[in-house]
Amino acid sequence: MQSCSIHHCVLFFLTLTFTTAPVSAAVCSTTVKLHQSVTLSCEYKCSGSVKWTLFNNRDVVFARCDQTSCSSLEGYEISHDQYLKGDLSLTITAADYSKRNTYSCECRISEISTVSLSIETVISAVQMKSGKDLILDLSVPEPVEVIYKSRDSADGEQICTVTQRSLQCKAEYTHRTSLSHPNITLRDVQPSDSGSYTIRDTENNEDIQIYTLSVEDEQSGIPVWGIIVIVLILLAGLTGVLIYLKIAPHQEFIKLSRQLQSVDKLVKQAQPSQEQGNKSFNMTGAALKKAEKEIDKLEQQYSENSKYSEQVWLFCKAKRSELNKYRLQYSCEEGGLLLTEREGIMRMTEEVMNSLQQLRGGAGQEQVTSSKSTTMMDEMENQVEKHLEEIEKWCGERRVELKDLIQQHRAGAV
Repeated sequence: MQSCSIHHCVLFFLTLTFTTAPVSAAVCSTTVKLHQSVTLSCEYKCSGSVKWTLFNNRDVVFARCDQTSCSSLEGYEISHDQYLKGDLSLTITAADYSKRNTYSCECRISEISTVSLSIETVISAVQMKSGKDLILDLSVPEPVEVIYKSRDSADGEQICTVTQRSLQCKAEYTHRTSLSHPNITLRDVQPSDSGSYTIRDTENNEDIQIYTLSVEDEQSGIPVWGIIVIVLILLAGLTGVLIYLKIAPHQEFIKLSRQLQSVDKLVKQAQPSQEQGNKSFNMTGAALKKAEKEIDKLEQQYSENSKYSEQVWLFCKAKRSELNKYRLQYSCEEGGLLLTEREGIMRMTEEVMNSLQQLRGGAGQEQVTSSKSTTMMDEMENQVEKHLEEIEKWCGERRVELKDLIQQHRAGAV
């Protein structure tokens, strides 16, 4: 990077064109990165000898040219072909701190160009765990100073100086620092030591190198990227919870609606029909029991649900009322007996009829002994009486059920 006032350069060019007396050129500045090449500009059609020297010591010559050839010191280059074209620039192949200076380009005895060369400040980011040592490189000749600025401070403070290979530090740093030229060591760094450490050339008032230190607490063991990942996971989890809270009520309502529809369908399947035969009545009785079971299950499932418990309770009450009405219709219709119960009654009736038939036909059959005939008739009579008692008992139980169903139906209707 080179800077020079355009007014100075124009004035210098006009002066040099119309006069022959030696002139003093304006000083331009050039900044270069450490160890990179840099070209010091100087353009002028010189018919005589050209040389590059130190501005404050013309006896130190880095390069020279004439009409026949050019020569230069190691680390410096100048092109004879370019010289013949009027380009007298000097190239420094690898700039370091020893080459920082002000250079002069001269044509015969006239100063054509003056360039001040400086090295760009080196900035190094350093991350380490607590308890480690920080090494600060002193890349320039002494004297230098070390300036520390914490993360929370806008201003820095001098903590150490190096003069004639002697290290002097503030009291709180004396026991932690040591000099092993060309390095300063700061031992046992802690998170509180995080900040910037500047190595400044006090003779030239230039910042040579800046170390930005970040010390990780070893006890925490969580790097910055780990914290970022944890935060992202927490955000993703929070987003999922918010989505669930928004969708869950809707999903619960859909689930309840489907359950209500399923129970309602089972109740309708238990509805009696006059065209039903014995087998259909038996199947309908099973449907009644299945519907009752699902109603109980649904009511128990939502008994603790503050949002839907009342709605489910009212629904279940209405469905039970429907089932009681169907059960009443079964009892009032002749075909409304369950198949198992009807078959039992019919079997008992048939046995009674068979016994009576045997008694009627006994006179025409072969005569048996008086004692045996009496015994057989007693057994038949007992059997008939037993069946008749069971039939009467069953009919009595059905009458009680009928009355209960009628009362329940009336209560539900009210």
